Amino acid sequence: MAAQEPVQDKPTPTRPTKATRRLILVVLAVLTALSIGGIILAFHWPFSQQNVLESVPQDWPGKIAVRSFQRTYFPHPGCVLEGVTLTRGAEASGPPVVSIQKVTIAANYHDLLFRPGYVSGILLEGLKISVPAEQSQEQRPTGSQQLPSSPQISNSTQSSKSNKSSIRLGEIFTKNATLEVAAKKDGPLKFEIHELALQTINDSQPMSYDLAMRNAQPPGEIRSRGKLGPWDSQHLDNIALSGAYTFDQADLGVFRGIAGILSAKGEFQGVLGKIETHGTTDIPNFEVTRSHHSVALKTKFTASVDGTGGDTVLRSVDVVFLHTAVHVEGTIASKPGKPGKTTALNLSVQGGRIEDVLHLFVREVKPPMNGATNFHARVVWPSGPEPFLKRVALQGDLVIEQAQWENPERQLNLNLLSKRASGNKKAANTPAVTADIRGSVTLSQAVAKFSAVSCKVPGAEATLAGTYNLDNMKVDFHGDLKTSASISEDSTGAKAVLLKPLSPLFKRKNAGAVVPVAITGTYKDPHFGVSLPGK
Repeated sequence: MAAQEPVQDKPTPTRPTKATRRLILVVLAVLTALSIGGIILAFHWPFSQQNVLESVPQDWPGKIAVRSFQRTYFPHPGCVLEGVTLTRGAEASGPPVVSIQKVTIAANYHDLLFRPGYVSGILLEGLKISVPAEQSQEQRPTGSQQLPSSPQISNSTQSSKSNKSSIRLGEIFTKNATLEVAAKKDGPLKFEIHELALQTINDSQPMSYDLAMRNAQPPGEIRSRGKLGPWDSQHLDNIALSGAYTFDQADLGVFRGIAGILSAKGEFQGVLGKIETHGTTDIPNFEVTRSHHSVALKTKFTASVDGTGGDTVLRSVDVVFLHTAVHVEGTIASKPGKPGKTTALNLSVQGGRIEDVLHLFVREVKPPMNGATNFHARVVWPSGPEPFLKRVALQGDLVIEQAQWENPERQLNLNLLSKRASGNKKAANTPAVTADIRGSVTLSQAVAKFSAVSCKVPGAEATLAGTYNLDNMKVDFHGDLKTSASISEDSTGAKAVLLKPLSPLFKRKNAGAVVPVAITGTYKDPHFGVSLPGK
């Protein structure tokens, strides 16, 4: 008889613990929330083509075209736009003002649910902005005038909708972008933007920016960091900004007449319509190309810049080169009816050296004259195709004290003039003398006109007026030479005997003589003459 197997009791089902029940409830709640969120996102997906184009301000006065549009879901919700172009006007047939090869918009799912309207980042690839000639600086409004809105993506022409956007952006980043500003001559100015990052972008607080770019003219590398905003596209001139910048390896050789490599750094703050800035520049090899003499030139400046039109007020610029310091104030601004910018500067030198100034402009190895100098001048030159000397205008007063000539022959002639004009014919030697020179000058069309120029040495003083042509170096001066001694006493030997009968013709009160003189010829080969009465 087979043995019976023991009957096993059925396991008693265990009841879920309280913790397990809570976990199940949480999971069900999360799944429900995700399901509801998924349903909401399915019906209200923010990254449709229509939503993307309508989520930005509707004030771009033109058309937008998108070659392709694709939604993205993983790993980040968003979309990708390719072949984006913005054109001005109602017709899309014109050349694009803005073109972007690819726009990638990325968000996070938790932001979609808990921070609607927030986009973590936008990447712009192949960005190109082309500013047409009619929008160039000389035609932009300046000052407190209301300015046109900045370029914004839109799928329609000018709209009456408010441009206040609820979209908040974490970052916009672009790499290897270009900005081209059309010019009437020599092709467009091209700015190569290596990197540009904008962070915390919304309508209520400033955005941070980090920019690395290559400037168009003069070509050089710019790096700037700072804050900009809040943004107000209806009043660009009132947008606040602040930051710091460096400008390195700027080649001044693109400007006709000068050369050198400039580096600069500074800080700025204010609003776009009036940016207050201060900083320093350093040009270790500055030169005026006609002389081929390079000098180390340093500046320290404070200025005010209109960032919407480019006009600049130079409040204080202190320039130092060799042993001379120049103080500069003035403006670089647009003028009605004139293209480009007109530069107007007030220059002042106190206790400088004339040899330093001449070293910049003359071709000789050594400047022709040395001495202490003070001068004040007003210089104005507009932009234009003509050579610099044809455009520049100057009006100023000049003083040179204790001047001596580097040319031995000219200095010897000055020594002899002083000796004979003083009546010291019997002096055994001719000691080196110095001259004090004063005068006023105006420069226009490369011709300098001098008035009331006096050159005074011991025993003699010449008062002259005339012109000097900076192009062909011709000189033409006429005036009087006053001497302490009579004309016969100024001469020696037979010449004194022959001139003695003429002394009454040139005699002046309190003894001495007044001789009409002329200086003609060229700067390198001047001719000195005496103009006798009746000649």
